[in-house]
Amino acid sequence: MITTEITKLQYDIYGLLAERRLKDAFGKLALLVNELQDWVSRDKLNEMETSYRYMIQYMLDGVEDPERKSIYDHLVLSAYVLTDRVSDRLAGQVSPSQYYGWKRYASASRTGISLSSQFDVCDNEINDLSLALLLGEQEQDFSKIQSLKHRIEDTAGNLFMDIWTNYPAAEEDYRSLREALFTDRFPDTFVSLLLSAVLLNLLHRFDEQKLLILLDGYRHSSPEIQMRSLCCALIVMYIYRERLPLLKSLRNRLDALCEEPKFKTDVRNIFLQFIKSQETEKITRKMNEELLPEMMKLGPSLYKKIRQEDLMNDINALEENPEWQEMLDKSGITDKLKELTDLQMEGADVFMSTFSHLKSFPFFQSIQNWFLPFNPDHTALSGVLSGKGGDTFKKMISASALLCNSDKYSFCLSLAQVPESQRDLMMGQFSAENAAVQEMEKEELMKKEISRENISNRYIQDLYRFFKLYIRRTEFTDPFAGHINLLHVSVLNPLLSDSDSLRLIGEYYFRRGYYAEALELFERLSAAYHSDSEIYQKIGFCYQKKGDYANALEAFLKAEIISPDNFWTIRRIATCYRNMKKPEMALSYYHRAEKIQPENLSVQMNIGHCYVEQKDYEEALKYYFKVDYLDPEGGKAWRPIAWCSFLVGKKEQAQRYYEKILDDKPVSLDYFNAGHVEFSLGHIRKAIDYYRRSIELDNGDSAKFLSNFKQDAPDLIASGIAASDMPILLDQLMYGITDSL
Repeated sequence: MITTEITKLQYDIYGLLAERRLKDAFGKLALLVNELQDWVSRDKLNEMETSYRYMIQYMLDGVEDPERKSIYDHLVLSAYVLTDRVSDRLAGQVSPSQYYGWKRYASASRTGISLSSQFDVCDNEINDLSLALLLGEQEQDFSKIQSLKHRIEDTAGNLFMDIWTNYPAAEEDYRSLREALFTDRFPDTFVSLLLSAVLLNLLHRFDEQKLLILLDGYRHSSPEIQMRSLCCALIVMYIYRERLPLLKSLRNRLDALCEEPKFKTDVRNIFLQFIKSQETEKITRKMNEELLPEMMKLGPSLYKKIRQEDLMNDINALEENPEWQEMLDKSGITDKLKELTDLQMEGADVFMSTFSHLKSFPFFQSIQNWFLPFNPDHTALSGVLSGKGGDTFKKMISASALLCNSDKYSFCLSLAQVPESQRDLMMGQFSAENAAVQEMEKEELMKKEISRENISNRYIQDLYRFFKLYIRRTEFTDPFAGHINLLHVSVLNPLLSDSDSLRLIGEYYFRRGYYAEALELFERLSAAYHSDSEIYQKIGFCYQKKGDYANALEAFLKAEIISPDNFWTIRRIATCYRNMKKPEMALSYYHRAEKIQPENLSVQMNIGHCYVEQKDYEEALKYYFKVDYLDPEGGKAWRPIAWCSFLVGKKEQAQRYYEKILDDKPVSLDYFNAGHVEFSLGHIRKAIDYYRRSIELDNGDSAKFLSNFKQDAPDLIASGIAASDMPILLDQLMYGITDSL
């Protein structure tokens, strides 16, 4: 089998096990086992299938077995484990991926090297570096210190790879991991790095013990390790949510963690940050497709608006020039920048588009470097952050809450491309700001609680960059490919199902336009809050956004019962009836809305539309004229007035309005309808000219024009045009178009 065939079978079996279709799962698993040709795996599969047949037989015989569910769950879990083991061994024989490449390399050239021995080596190297750094500045051997740092980084990199590819794990491996991660044996930065290796390992193949190790990380004394461990654990739990209910040890561990005072809040905050991560692609697209092109277009105009002496003498002229601000406002850039600033204040990832182009440095070719907590003394930055102001710069970028660790490395590595003289000048500027930095340190950049949120938010951004930008990213299971919805992880329900959490998460989804997810939560809330009209309003709005007007109407009607005179609800009910092609019902609600807000132009327009849909054009005109009277410069009602006037035979009135429309910003349909009016008035040449312009504005689509003309033929005949004249006019129109070609 090739890799794709193995992977397909593997996920087919996962799907069958999730649906608890054990017989079919055993059948597909047999295909993998037969391909492996391993008698131990074959015996294990035969044993599971035999046990399952006996269970079925006992049930058929009416035998009461209180352990039946427990045994069944164990069989399903065993099938998952065997699928993982067999598919992994098969893929190891043929896969060219980095994962299996490292396993083959380690097997061939690093035999006998265990995780425990690797941890011992790294421990000794860290101790050697600590001793070297204890010497006075004059006595320190810089080259030796750099060499020790290189060795530690190389050993950490090898450990990262070994932990990532540690499958299946032995009991000694679990013990070594627990000791290394949670006994304060190693620095927090080292432990933080290795947690990411455990995450990648679990995304490759599930391991119950390693998931428990991640959850144990939440009890660590360091907030950095707590939040990273929890982020990793929640991602793994979402990816493997179908098998988690089978793990009794996991449920027990979660029950114990629920006793921790901050656990529930941290889970909820991380969940909200997962939702934010879904915004990253939208923000990147907005930056690349909207904001940056607009600013590029604005550049030449902006330069002309600023006096040369201002540019040379006062750089702040850019901020103070009112004409510049006016240009920004008119172009829409101001609004876009404000939107991005607001998103940034909420913790959204607004720097992905900026730093995605700075991930091509050799530093990022090593997989472990994507997950490193920022360390300004990393050897990859040697010499970059030295010079005047370098120490201050290190403090400022290390303390920055705006950039994730990966982007901090990108930024510093990009400084290496700057000429040394300019880099020193920039560092000097940071040195001048040293007093401000010290003040920031005194005030503590962030409160402790915000710091926990910041740790998890920046780590999620690091993960997002790896799965989206790493050169071999296609070899990994990308947890951000879909939406990480922790509400679909049943074992987490006790943490997220209280009304406060449901409301908070639901509102979060709602504000960001994830209406299907918001709907699910508001529906759950409505079961407990029968008299909350706002919940029913939002349920209706979510259904309306999905195009399900029947269910939207049902929800809005419930909201109306609770708050009968709510203008917004009444309008939404009317809108639903219109979309359901029930104009008479819509009209009754629009009239109710009219009583509440008599001069609301939108309501007046919609009343007119309802009369048009009932073919009562005279009545419709009354409301359209009212809109035109209340807003004579807006032109909102010109088109319906013109068309209705034509339909009721007021051709000159229709002609006047179409002239106003064509003098404004006409579209293809405007010329099309104006042509009808001129045709009915006997102005054949003018009609043909308008029809020709209509076709031109519609990209020369004559077929579409003829189809629309055919649909309007009854209205044209009703206006007094002879049916026999229409084909003649159309032929003349087509002759003219052909001749112009």
